Amino acid sequence: MTFLVLDNLFLQSIYSIDCKRYIFMKRFLSSGLVVIAISLAINTSVEAKGKPEVIRKPVVQVNNNPSEYITPFELVANAYQGQYRMQSIPGFGSLIYDVKTGEITAKDLVKAAINAKILPSQAIADRNYLSNVDWQLRSMSK
Repeated sequence: MTFLVLDNLFLQSIYSIDCKRYIFMKRFLSSGLVVIAISLAINTSVEAKGKPEVIRKPVVQVNNNPSEYITPFELVANAYQGQYRMQSIPGFGSLIYDVKTGEITAKDLVKAAINAKILPSQAIADRNYLSNVDWQLRSMSK
């Protein structure tokens, strides 16, 4: 009989410990879910309040014919990929190094594109286009 009483006490103590764990886990999980829900609500509402950013790539038009020019970004990207090697404009890391050291300028790149028949000859006189190409070259070499 004493074994039965001890077994019952043992089982009751284990049961009470398990109930306490269950209650703790229940509270912990519910409060954790509430914290996650609040943080998601705050993050999404903050993102929704931001201003929309409009990205425009500079396009230069001469004689109202936009098909004559490729964008300065495309010109620099093509040069980086080595498409003007035949016009002695290196590609990849060599292009970046030559731009940083001043060996290649926007004017050189536009001349190479004119020689490759990518740009019309008027592009070399277009200051706006040259300044946009220069900006793209400098931003690439940073």
